[in-house]
Parts: sequence; C-alpha cells; structure tokens
Amino acid sequence: MKNYLEKLKSYIETHPIQFDDDCDFPALDSLYWHYSECHNMSNERTKQASADLSAYLSDLSRKDTDRVFCLVGALCAEHERIALFAGLQLGAQLMLELQQEAAGE
Repeated sequence: MKNYLEKLKSYIETHPIQFDDDCDFPALDSLYWHYSECHNMSNERTKQASADLSAYLSDLSRKDTDRVFCLVGALCAEHERIALFAGLQLGAQLMLELQQEAAGE
C-alpha cells in the first residue's frame, strides 16, 4: 500500500490537475459534480416536493416559475455537495479512528 501511495503521489505531482480557482476543496468538488452528472439523485420524496412546488407556483408566469426552479435547483445542488463532502470527511475520520484502534491492539 505504501508503494502504491508513493507512486500515486509522484504521478499527481508530475501531472497536476487543473481545477477552478474558486473552490476550497477542488478534488471533492470535482468528485461531486462528476458523480451527480452520472447518477440520478431523485426519489419519490424529491419528485413529490417538486410537484408540490410546481403547484404553489402555478399562479406565477412560466418565466418566473422557471427562475424559482433554477434558484431552488442551485440551492439543492449546493446542499448535496456539502453533504457529500461531509460524508467523505466522516468516512475518512472513521477510517483513521479504526486504523488507530487496530494499531493499538
């Protein structure tokens, strides 16, 4: 495993990835956006919430309804991204704690 990590580190150092400059966690951000592009993130609850939102917005013009949906979509995407980051960080912390526990045995 150590040899693999050394090779990976060397490869990353010699082949850096070009990320956007406006992101605090570029690797996690890229992982989230690529994952979410390939995996459907909706279920029955999100479909029902979308239908409910449409019903509440039915008195607005189509243009205004589209604007609201775009804002809501952007807000939901950001919450999904934050949740993914937190889940990965939690998983990494759990892995570290398990390794510490195993080393102590």
